[in-house]
Amino acid sequence: MKIEAFLLFSIIFLLAILVSLSIANARFFKKNEHKYNVLLSKYRQRGLDIDLVTNVASYFGALALYQKIIWFVRLHKGVRMKYTKERYVQPEAYHFVQSLPQDKIGWILTLHRRLIIQFAIVTLWFLILAAIWIFLK
Repeated sequence: MKIEAFLLFSIIFLLAILVSLSIANARFFKKNEHKYNVLLSKYRQRGLDIDLVTNVASYFGALALYQKIIWFVRLHKGVRMKYTKERYVQPEAYHFVQSLPQDKIGWILTLHRRLIIQFAIVTLWFLILAAIWIFLK
């Protein structure tokens, strides 16, 4: 019975942390949303490649945070991506994002790290749920 109580407490505790992190990350994005919109606008004005997911996610406010920022994170890291089946993303897109000053891209990289931590906690939450399911079966 002791392990069951510990696992149940862990599930509830991690769920509270996840809700708090989700709210904190959404607020962090809302605080920097103007910077994101300016960056996206300048990026589009240059006619640079942007994926469909980032394009659509830009209309969802503080929802779909990961989908909004991952395109710019990957460009900043220099990850080689295909834009179409035949063509890779333009080198100019990489140069544009990599040449941004830290105050314009740093918050996106910080949010990306925070979202990765949140994903790790979600994974742990599901593992504990699986342990409870196996243990009680």
